[in-house]
Formats: sequence, structure tokens, C-alpha cells
Amino acid sequence: MNDQQLLILLQNSPSKGLAKAIDLYGDSVRWIACKILGLNNSEDIEECVSDIFVRFWQSLERFDSTSNVPLKSYLYGIARHTALDYQKQKKSILLVPLEEDDLSLDVDFTGELAKKTNLLILHDVIENMPSPDQEIFIRRYFLEERIKTIAGELHLPEKMVENKLYRGKMSLKQQLIERGFII
Repeated sequence: MNDQQLLILLQNSPSKGLAKAIDLYGDSVRWIACKILGLNNSEDIEECVSDIFVRFWQSLERFDSTSNVPLKSYLYGIARHTALDYQKQKKSILLVPLEEDDLSLDVDFTGELAKKTNLLILHDVIENMPSPDQEIFIRRYFLEERIKTIAGELHLPEKMVENKLYRGKMSLKQQLIERGFII
């Protein structure tokens, strides 16, 4: 089925058209979402993929079928932007990383107020880290990216990334102590 046939099917019978689009491009769209969101978020990925196809259907009138841009490229662009939106939402809700033990923290989360206060302090400390250190720290401990991947994308040696992570943890630990975390 070519792009023009799929566009006609989407206009005449949206449910059949979306089903066909999912059959044709669903695996690639899921792969894009997985690459951006991570493989361990199956519920987030499913929700994101659903939203991608909804946005695709809603924005079809903006697609210029006379251009040389294939329909799948248009869909993949929507997939990338939707997944990045989900990632931004995920980043805005900072969670304490699984590797919290590396910081040697013994945080007292007995009450909801303490949880919220500690989360705000942690968020503020990370927000105030210098630019490359902050990005490295978030990508490693919150997005769970490998050091090799981070180093490659930031054009830094792996050893430098490791050193920045170590120094970042030590600095974070010190700042958390100063701000009232119980360590």
C-alpha cells in the first residue's frame, strides 16, 4: 500500500486506516519510543505509541502529500516529538535514582511532607549543577543510559564521564548534607 492509498483509507475509514498504519509502521514507532523512553517502561511506551497514532491521525490535514516527504517520515517525526514530550514529563517528575546507595544516603521518608521537601531539595540541587555535569548525571542516573553512550553523544572520553559522575555524586552528597538531608 502506498502513501496515497493509506491517506485515502485514513480519510474514508479512520479506524481501518489507523489499523493499517499500525500494521505497517507500528514496530518502527514502538522502536523510536523505546529508544527515547527506555525499554523498562512498557506502560509508558504503550501509552506513548497510542498517543503517537492519535496525533498522527489528528494532524493528517497538515501533511502535504504533494511534497517528496514520505508519510512514514512524517509519522516518525511525530513519534520522535511525542516520545520526547513523554520524556520531558518523566524528567519533570524526578525520582530518587536506584543507585541512591552510591550516595550513602539514609533518607528519612516517614511523612509525605518530608518526601516532598526532600524531592524539592534533590531537584534543586540537580538543577544547579553545571551544564555538562547535570546532563551526564541525569542521563546516567535517571534515564539509565550507559556511560559509553553518554560519552559518544557528548564527544567526551568515557573516563571523563566516569570522573564527572563520581565528582557529581560527591558534590551532590555534600550539598544534600548542607540542605538538611539525613545522611
